[in-house]
Order: sequence, then C-alpha cells, then structure tokens
Amino acid sequence: MKKIVRIFVVASLLMTFSCKKEIEKTEEITTTTSLEDNAKVPKTKVEFDKEIHDFGEIEQGEIVETTFLIKNVGDKNLYIVDAHGSCGCTVPEVTKEAIEPGKSAPISVKFDSNGKSGEVTKTIMVTCNTEKIVENIKIKASIKTKK
Repeated sequence: MKKIVRIFVVASLLMTFSCKKEIEKTEEITTTTSLEDNAKVPKTKVEFDKEIHDFGEIEQGEIVETTFLIKNVGDKNLYIVDAHGSCGCTVPEVTKEAIEPGKSAPISVKFDSNGKSGEVTKTIMVTCNTEKIVENIKIKASIKTKK
C-alpha cells in the first residue's frame, strides 16, 4: 500500500512540474508572437479628452465611475489590445473594434474605494498600436474613512 502511495505522489509531482514548464513555454511563445505582431501593425497617434479625472471627496466603500474619450488623431486605424488598472480596484472597459482616424471611443473606468483611505491615485494602462505602445490615464480621489 505504501508503495502505491509513493508512486502516486511521485507521478503527481512529475505531472505538476512538467505541466508548469509547458505552460511557461506556451506563455513565452504567445508574448513573443504578440510583440512581433505589434511591431508589424502600423502605428497611429491618440489624444484623450482628459488625462486625469478627479472624483474629489468620496466615502470609503463607494464605487464611482467616469468615462475618458480616446481619439485617433493619426492616419491609421487604432486598435486597443488591452486596458487594465494599476490594481484590482480600478476596472476599465474598452472597445475591441478598430477606431478609424478622426473617430473617438469611450473608456469607462470604475473605481471601488472599499478598503482605501486618504488621497489615492490610480493609473489605467491602455495598450494600443501607438509608438509608446502603452498610453496612461489616471484617476484620483480623496477617500473619507467610515467612522
């Protein structure tokens, strides 16, 4: 019986580590391919209607939302590949459709102030086909702690 348990443990360990290496190899290939693909995509230029949104004073635990407008001011289609906040409390939503030259699209951003207090600034990173590759916009708030 002990022999069977040992064999099972060894087999499990082997499968775990071999699967992990396989996943790492796959992620590496995907990242490399994405960077190569990004280098081939024609670059464009963008402007935002604002680079920082100040929510002012809010109550701790409050969820607030704002919208930024991203405008394609270049001469090639704009593709937003990804958008994410500097932490899980900041969640952006963007279009996955191409934005034609001269057109704009909204970036909706929700901020959850639960567990936060004082002056807070969060960054939203927008990955797209511009020379900078990652364009940054920010939100800030002054969070009043619940008593």
